Amino acid sequence: MNQHLTRALRTAFEELAETAPAPVGLAQAALVSARRQRVTRQAVGGGFAAAICAALIGVVAVVAPISGTAGDQFADNGLRPLVVTAYSGIRDPKIDDPSPNFLYSLLLNAKTGRYDRVPYRYAMPSPDGSQVLVATGDNSQRYPTRAGVLDRTSGNVRWIAELGRTSHAHFPGYSTDGRWSPDGQRILFTHLPRTGTPGFVLVDSETLTTTFVPLPDLAEQNDQATGLIWTPDSNGLALTLSKSLDEPTVTGIRIYDLAGKVVRTVPVSGGQLDDVSFFPDGGQLALSPYSDGVRQTSVTVVDPVTGAVQHSVKVPLAGSLIGWTDDQHLLIRVYHDAGGIPASDQPAPALGPGDDEYDRLLVVDLTGRVTHSMHLPAEEADHLFIGSSAGLPSSAAKITF
Repeated sequence: MNQHLTRALRTAFEELAETAPAPVGLAQAALVSARRQRVTRQAVGGGFAAAICAALIGVVAVVAPISGTAGDQFADNGLRPLVVTAYSGIRDPKIDDPSPNFLYSLLLNAKTGRYDRVPYRYAMPSPDGSQVLVATGDNSQRYPTRAGVLDRTSGNVRWIAELGRTSHAHFPGYSTDGRWSPDGQRILFTHLPRTGTPGFVLVDSETLTTTFVPLPDLAEQNDQATGLIWTPDSNGLALTLSKSLDEPTVTGIRIYDLAGKVVRTVPVSGGQLDDVSFFPDGGQLALSPYSDGVRQTSVTVVDPVTGAVQHSVKVPLAGSLIGWTDDQHLLIRVYHDAGGIPASDQPAPALGPGDDEYDRLLVVDLTGRVTHSMHLPAEEADHLFIGSSAGLPSSAAKITF
């Protein structure tokens, strides 16, 4: 199933789950069949999914920017610089209940080079890899939403006590799953409640204390409900501005400081913006719109201050922007039919040439040329998180890029 449609339907389910018990007994065969009947992301983006997201004020999170080097550079042990550190939000085919509560994630074990299954529907490693932001539940009374920080060494989770209890914001409400700041000191939640003032919540990663910052016009400024992302310096947040005419149209990128004050607005415009990613030094901003009926990934690289177009990159495959590998290469996830999930007791899978039954990660230069392609073993993951391959054993070479 298209990733946008999947997220929209899950958002709809979570709203229902707040007032009713989770439905059970949906046939496993029907779930598998539905996921394998792919709808093009362009067609969905132009209609059904966009309408659901706007109506429910759902939030689609954006993967954080990536640092490192790209191309065919190898370390002494044969590893390329980057690796998927987590596959987050995977449907277990053995469980019929469609609640997001039953999603799980896979975390890369740096010592073994294998992926360990963890019982969290959301798992985002911290920038230094020592901790993982995790979440469980579906906002229902039976499975209340919880978020916390997992220590990779001890395996203990420190839960954010105020999540779900903040009287003013009713945190988390309709919120994005949290995002680590690039410096690892804070966690960001975009907050869009059913009633009350929208805004964002900052969580101190050491104390787990929360600070709610109101942005009263957040929903009005962001019809596409893409949520806030961090700027590379960890001192600001960026929001895609969009408004609905015949269809949602991007009108700019607004930068806020951490007190909610507008710093500047980047004058970009176009169709329906899918993903946004800053290059880590802040000098480039990649924008990935998608258009109805066009089966390609189109990325525009702009100056993050003036909005001036620096590069226009087109890849003739439908996919989504993940981020940067270096200042000359982008990372694109290309969608195909569902593939297998590596078990926790299996070595890192060999991802050689195949028959297009898997999603792929493409490293693409700014002319649109693919410099590296790697099959993904977990097609149904809602989120991919990327980090350095430093310290991995040589057995993990085939999952690096």
